[in-house]
Amino acid sequence: MRKWFRTLSAAVGIAGLVLALTGCGKLTVDDIMAVVAPTEAPTPDANFLFPSQMEETVEVEPLALTCQELGGILSPFWAETDGDRQVAELTQLSLLAHEGSQSPSEISRSGNEDGSVTVTIRLRDGIFFADGAELTADDLIFTYYVLLDGDYDGPYQLRTLPVRGLSTYWNGMDSDMYAKYITIFDETYNGGRYELDLQEALQQAQDAARENGVSEDNLPYDTNVKKAQEALDEYDTQRAEEIRSAIIQAWKQDAQAIVDYCLANYSTSIEMKTGYTRDEVLQDAGLQVMFAMVDTGYGTLGTDGTLTGTVTGAVWDMKNQFPTVEEFYEEMSAAYEGDAERYWSVEGYDRPNMLENAQNALIRSWAALDPDWKGAVNNIEGIRKEDSRTVTVTLEYCDEATLETLCDIYVAPLHVYGDPAQYDYAADSFGFPKGDLSEVRAKNGQSMGAGEYIYQETQLRTVILTANPNYWLGEPEAPSAEIREA
Repeated sequence: MRKWFRTLSAAVGIAGLVLALTGCGKLTVDDIMAVVAPTEAPTPDANFLFPSQMEETVEVEPLALTCQELGGILSPFWAETDGDRQVAELTQLSLLAHEGSQSPSEISRSGNEDGSVTVTIRLRDGIFFADGAELTADDLIFTYYVLLDGDYDGPYQLRTLPVRGLSTYWNGMDSDMYAKYITIFDETYNGGRYELDLQEALQQAQDAARENGVSEDNLPYDTNVKKAQEALDEYDTQRAEEIRSAIIQAWKQDAQAIVDYCLANYSTSIEMKTGYTRDEVLQDAGLQVMFAMVDTGYGTLGTDGTLTGTVTGAVWDMKNQFPTVEEFYEEMSAAYEGDAERYWSVEGYDRPNMLENAQNALIRSWAALDPDWKGAVNNIEGIRKEDSRTVTVTLEYCDEATLETLCDIYVAPLHVYGDPAQYDYAADSFGFPKGDLSEVRAKNGQSMGAGEYIYQETQLRTVILTANPNYWLGEPEAPSAEIREA
């Protein structure tokens, strides 16, 4: 009980005593003073409250939200389910966030003489991430390079924007050099299909000559046979083999990407589908491939615990023999008879194009050996750091929809999702290897930014957040937030 209640009680007691003593006729001045003014006066401390300070303390309840699905992909780059998006919204800072007249960024645009438009984004001074690190232009540039990278496959659509120099950055070279080698690639791969089309054309010409009575000795001199043989002889078999090898390697890498995707998105179904616990699978590479094969229909577990490839019929006893990523690739290759284009047309939906990535890597390696090579292009011409808080983005055109797409993003902390050791703006290095976002994807389970809340933990399909003491508008009213799956 607070002291002012005790003081009030004492006062009532004194009044009663005075009345009682008065009634008995025995009250003296000294008696009254001994009661009213004790020799040791109480000293108010931190718990002492006057009646005017009696206001009840109201405990603010946590912010409670529900969602249909929590996917566990909490990165601001790849969060897609409604629950994951709610986590991102509460823990990250959007360039377009605002509170009344206050905004974390000042965004303007201006036209240029060549018809292009430059968007200037100036970040507010004194914005900090939840861990106390200051948000700067480098974080914004890192974010843009992730979202514009050829390997990005998340929900943002910035890759469709007319950012100046974006295609040249993807190609890694000037447009003339790229046009030269994309033509060579097309003629080698699409025109000859690793010699198969040319060999078939030669065989058909020879058969037609025989039907017309041309002898075996004279076959090489037949006009059509000679023409088909010359086309085959001129075919660049070395480049054809390089293309073949690059596509096979890309297909194997895609097999690993499927394993990673299954583990990241469907790990809660491991025990139901395989009989193994989630922890057992996550700790063993062979079991991880097994789960991906079962989950995608390329493998079947028998009652005796063996795994059988659904196409090749290969068997792994799952005791001493476990499938590898390469064997997973072989199962997929057999299903599509080695036709990577057919495989990708069926199973490559809404993912970075495996064939285009292999093609561009080869073109870059060929062009670098060209006598006219002018050097690699490793930055996006239209993205420029003006100072520690200002970034400009030049677009070939910019309507309202384009501007919103460009700016409706969360600014992710470079030091959390990227690698600061790989960031050097002056050296065209932006926090990760160009064309390879694997290091950024590896942090998909993390959610840390400059938003109102900080990710704390996930319990029983509920994400728990706590207030961010460094939030640019001050700590939110609710001290915590919970996002629960319905």
